[in-house]
Amino acid sequence: MVLREALASLRDQEPCEVIVVDDGSTEAVSRRVLEEVQAGGVQVIHQENAGPAAARMTGLSATTARFIMPLDADDMIEPGAIQELADALDADPDRCVAWGDVQTFGETTIHVRSPRALDPWLLTYVNLMPIVALYRRVALERAGGWELKRYEDWDLWMTAAEQGWPVVHLDRIVERSRLHGARKRRRDFASHVEAESLLERRHRPLFASRAHSRRRSAAPWWVKVALPMIERLPGISRPTKHRLYNVVCLPAYLFLLLGRRARRKLSS
Repeated sequence: MVLREALASLRDQEPCEVIVVDDGSTEAVSRRVLEEVQAGGVQVIHQENAGPAAARMTGLSATTARFIMPLDADDMIEPGAIQELADALDADPDRCVAWGDVQTFGETTIHVRSPRALDPWLLTYVNLMPIVALYRRVALERAGGWELKRYEDWDLWMTAAEQGWPVVHLDRIVERSRLHGARKRRRDFASHVEAESLLERRHRPLFASRAHSRRRSAAPWWVKVALPMIERLPGISRPTKHRLYNVVCLPAYLFLLLGRRARRKLSS
C-alpha cells in the first residue's frame, strides 16, 4: 500500500508528530496496513468517508502543533524538506505558509516549479499552487482550514490571497507527487462547474477585484490577455475553458516567469 511509502518519507525529516486519518477505508488490505501502522506507534483516526477536507480537519483537531502539513497517502516528502520549511517560517513570524517545488512520478517525471508568490488575479482562473505546504497553525485556523469537498486547496489559497498572507517559497523540491491516470482526471472535472460556481460565491471580493489585481499580477501580458478572452468564448464548457487556462498558464507561469519580479510586484 502506498501509505507505507508516504510514512517512510517522513523518517528522513526532523522529528514531527504524524497523524493518519482513515477516511472510511473498506478494503481488507487497507485495514491491515492501517493496523500495522498503528501497531508501529503512529496515531490512526478512523472516520466515515467524508473527503479530503474533512480528513485534514480531523487531523488538525487532533494535534496542537504550531505548523501543519497535509500529505496525501500516495505522495511523499523529500528528505529534509519539513525542517527547511519550518526554518523559513521561524525566520519571519509574520509568514503564514511555506512551500517549494514538486517532482512528479508515476505516469511521467517532471520537475514542476511552483509559483513564487500568491497571485490573486490568476487564482480566479487556475490553481497552480501545490497541495503540500507547511502552514502556520494560527493562520490556517483563522482562514477556516479546508472546507470544500472539491477544490479544497484552491479554496484555501483564495482565502490566503484575500487575507494577504505573507508567504515564502523555497527553491527546492519539497513534494514527490504521484500522477494518476486520465480516468481520475475525468472524474475530477465531472463536478467542475458546480465547484467553480461555489468558489465564485465564497470569494466574491476576489473575483470582483479582478481588474485591480490584474494590473498587479506578475503574469506575462499575453496571459493577462488570453485568460479573459477564453472566459468570454461562446459555446465552450467551463471544464474545457479550465483546461485551456492551464494550457496558457503552465509554460509561462510555472516554468519561466515567477521570481523576484513577482514577489516585488505582489508585495507593493
